[in-house]
Amino acid sequence: MKPASPTSTEKRLRRFRPQPPQSFHEVFHRATTQRFYVLSRTRHGTPDCPEETVELTGSTGNVYTVEIARQPRCDCPHARAGNQCKHVLYVLARVLRARFELVYQLALLAEELREIFAGAPPPLAEDDGGGGGGGGGAQNGRRKPVDGDCPICFCEMEPAGGEPLVWCRAACGQNIHKACFETWAATKRRQAAAAGGGATGEVTCPYCRSVWEGDEDMVRKIVKDGKRNAEGYINVASQLGISTQRDYSTYSRWWSGHPDSYRRGYY
Repeated sequence: MKPASPTSTEKRLRRFRPQPPQSFHEVFHRATTQRFYVLSRTRHGTPDCPEETVELTGSTGNVYTVEIARQPRCDCPHARAGNQCKHVLYVLARVLRARFELVYQLALLAEELREIFAGAPPPLAEDDGGGGGGGGGAQNGRRKPVDGDCPICFCEMEPAGGEPLVWCRAACGQNIHKACFETWAATKRRQAAAAGGGATGEVTCPYCRSVWEGDEDMVRKIVKDGKRNAEGYINVASQLGISTQRDYSTYSRWWSGHPDSYRRGYY
């Protein structure tokens, strides 16, 4: 199935791309080979034109917001300079599992958005503030089989020999990569602290929002405050043990029209 043709009755907000440009492939490679951590997904819009807002951590620890709508956008420096960024491509390709023909478009039609969200995994439970959880699945604390993708990084979970896993012992029994859960929980606390609300002291399950049980050492590690960096982004690099500096070996110096762009590396 192809994207809706440029002669569709709905007007596309950017020119239709019959094929991806050469510049797309380099960005798409980074989007699908680097690891990102999805912190929240919020579905909104209308039934005729659905949209979704996704918060994720960049590969340098910054927290960015991606909007998947008729004209997808991101608040990272690369996207704000007018480029199609890896965060938007990651969300379309990995999180929402959109067809490749839609991933490289700069703008989407309402019918294409309906198609994407009809086939996308549902967002995790939204926090209702009660910590009691409204997530899917049986609320009996029994571990579920290890299969499918991690809900944070959207990479496949392996039952044996893969990355360490944790699971919700309090209620839903869902499995998550241990490193992804630590990232998700720590960043949510840092966001709350940076917003002035302070940290609650409770670490919850991303699926059902029940207070996390077990793994006491991991929970103690997560319970820390957070700060914004000089660019105004919440940054969790120090807590995740990653560098804030960008590896520029595969970057074009002329992406934004200025060879000195992104020199500070917070992208």
